[in-house]
Amino acid sequence: MNKLQPANHQHCIACGDPQLNTYSMGVTFSLNQLKEAWATVKLGDRYQGYSGVLHGGVISTLLDDAMVNRLFFEGVEAMTAELKVRFVRPIPVSQTLRLSAQLVGERRGIYSLTASLCVDQLIYAKAQAKFIASGPR
Repeated sequence: MNKLQPANHQHCIACGDPQLNTYSMGVTFSLNQLKEAWATVKLGDRYQGYSGVLHGGVISTLLDDAMVNRLFFEGVEAMTAELKVRFVRPIPVSQTLRLSAQLVGERRGIYSLTASLCVDQLIYAKAQAKFIASGPR
């Protein structure tokens, strides 16, 4: 299954084209055999909140982006309607982060997903979200 990232998403702060948005983190997602969207990323000091710790807003952004990218693999354009993030432990900057997202279900154009952010296979943050279809399917 190919990812169909919409043209209007190419400026995204997380997964956008760094040539179009120099502030983009340049995260690139793949789909594994379990139908999870996943990516790895390593972010430096510019993304910290407290000294040496990744900012909570950046963590939320990464989890949200993992989930919307999972929908892109289904050919679905959607916007976040609800996002619940659980911060399990502080995430040090300059670590290799692994993001993954799963599609849980869909009902009447509302998609439910979950995501996690891990370092060395240990969960540091996780999220649940609902997305509303916003484009063609």
